[in-house]
Amino acid sequence: MKAPADCQSIDEVRSEIDRVDHAIVELLGERRRYVQAIMRFKRNEGDVRAPARQAQVIADRRRWAEDVELNPDLVEEIYRTIIDHFVAEEMRLLAEHNRS
Repeated sequence: MKAPADCQSIDEVRSEIDRVDHAIVELLGERRRYVQAIMRFKRNEGDVRAPARQAQVIADRRRWAEDVELNPDLVEEIYRTIIDHFVAEEMRLLAEHNRS
């Protein structure tokens, strides 16, 4: 791992970006496993959609973005996409569970 200022070429910078992106993808996979695990505790659509929890997650991520001088609008957009995707996945899992 090199600090951005220590990179001596565009290839080094790209390599570090790839490393960071790989870590992000791995973390998204880890997040998905927790989403699957939480379904043991959710019983209905209200539990899945959980609008108050969603609002708190977005507010926290916006604050975290500001803490690292990242555009909070960007982080919110990313997290809304992530949340929407996983809520849809949870709804499918809930429907499958209810059919059983």
